[in-house]
Order: sequence, then C-alpha cells, then structure tokens
Amino acid sequence: MAVTPKPSSSKLMGIRFVLRPYRRVPSRYALHYLSPEYVGKGIVTNLSQSGIRIQGEHAVEPGLSLALRLKLSDDGPTVEVERATVRWVDGYDFGMEFNRVSPMAAAHITHVLSQKIRTSRMS
Repeated sequence: MAVTPKPSSSKLMGIRFVLRPYRRVPSRYALHYLSPEYVGKGIVTNLSQSGIRIQGEHAVEPGLSLALRLKLSDDGPTVEVERATVRWVDGYDFGMEFNRVSPMAAAHITHVLSQKIRTSRMS
C-alpha cells in the first residue's frame, strides 16, 4: 500500500526558528500602528523587551516597517516605538521586532513586563 506524504502547511514553509533573547509575556493592550499609507488599530497579544505580537485590522507583509503607539497602563504614558519591522504574518496576526525605541519607552516596557512576570509568579 502506497502512502502519500501530507502536503506541508504553506504557513510553515520558509520559517526558521530563532531563540528569543527575552521572555514573551501574554498581554492585552490596545495600540495603533502607523505606516506612510495608513493608521491601523490592533490588540497586543504578547509583549517582550524586543518585540510584540499584534492582532491587527490591516494585512501587512514581512519586512514592512511601522511606528507603534500603545498604552501599557491607564495612568502611564503612551509608549512610542519609532520603528518596528514585521517579521512574520498569519492572516491579521503578526509579529514585530523593535528596531528603534527611546530609552524612556524601553524602560517603561521593562517595568511593565517585570510587574506582569512578578504578578504571574504570585498567582
């Protein structure tokens, strides 16, 4: 009996796996992403010191550079990532690597992530 191999998922073709230097933390924050052509709204589904996963409203492509604006707390400042690059796409979900973040924004992201990690360990 001949066995036909299953076709590989087109979503996984060409993906290379990379060890991440920072822990990704499940999150739920609103954000706006900006390109020269549009402003999109999205939800942050996980966050790390070096990148972010977003459920957005626009189709994007790997390699696209965007600016990001997000609020990580009700009483905190708006965090602005000057430039982030789309690394992978799955429909309207996409992952981005931070390329240019001000020291103040990076410190705020670190603080919020530390609090979330501490809180999750206590529960």
